[in-house]
Amino acid sequence: MQVDKVLNYPFKDANVSYSERDVMLYGLGVNLGVDPNDEDDLRYLYEDDLNVLPSYAMVLGHPGFWLKEPELDIDWVKILHAEQFLSVSRALPEKGKVKASFRVRGITDKGADKGCILYYEKLLSDPDTGNEIARVTSGVFCRGDGGVGNHGETPEALEAAPATKPDLSLSKTIDERSALIYRLSGDYNPIHASPPVAAKAGYHRPILHGLCTMGIAAHQLFKHIAGGEADRFGGIACRFSRPVFPGDTVRTDIWKTDGGARFRVTAEDRDEVVLDRGTMSLNT
Repeated sequence: MQVDKVLNYPFKDANVSYSERDVMLYGLGVNLGVDPNDEDDLRYLYEDDLNVLPSYAMVLGHPGFWLKEPELDIDWVKILHAEQFLSVSRALPEKGKVKASFRVRGITDKGADKGCILYYEKLLSDPDTGNEIARVTSGVFCRGDGGVGNHGETPEALEAAPATKPDLSLSKTIDERSALIYRLSGDYNPIHASPPVAAKAGYHRPILHGLCTMGIAAHQLFKHIAGGEADRFGGIACRFSRPVFPGDTVRTDIWKTDGGARFRVTAEDRDEVVLDRGTMSLNT
């Protein structure tokens, strides 16, 4: 990894238009509509009075797979999504335009033989007024780029899930086609589509996007904690602890709090925690 080039990567601001079709495609990607008669799912899939999932802000204005740029010298085949933080200031309409601005926040080094976590931020704002819509910080685990030192700023550490029994547990079997659908919302990392690339990274088949699993959990939290009201959804964050594969059955355990919820997601067939240290906040 060329640290200076990474920290000063010259992102370009982008004015991004999105349509009802984009909103619906994202909903399909996070496994809505498996039951085409589910009226709640259809709120995000059908153009008549279409609603936008708050987590759509995580993929809107995606910067593309910039970590693959040769001059950065990142071992991109070995990168994994480590953490994600989303804060929402206002609900998105069913179609429109946003300005997307980006910056690298910092690097946390885990050691020469362990890799590092690279954090970069996306700010979505109204292109006319400049008002903030949402802010997204992505933490990428660069497994082949340890020993580069700590640089810049990093988010506050996420807290472990409670040891008590969850207030709510929700299970969902992920559609086998989910990775192929979800990637159409902007993340074209071939590890999610190409069996040879996945094998080179050490997986027996392509893995699901971490943000897809997070989007599934975010919808469950949005529905059951925020009551499906976009203005009440303040944000969500979690750590990606294990890979998820299309076809897995995942269980979201939820602990209600005064300001929202804590959560954890487990792949039931393997009894592996796949999303950990999750938190969701409500706007008051």
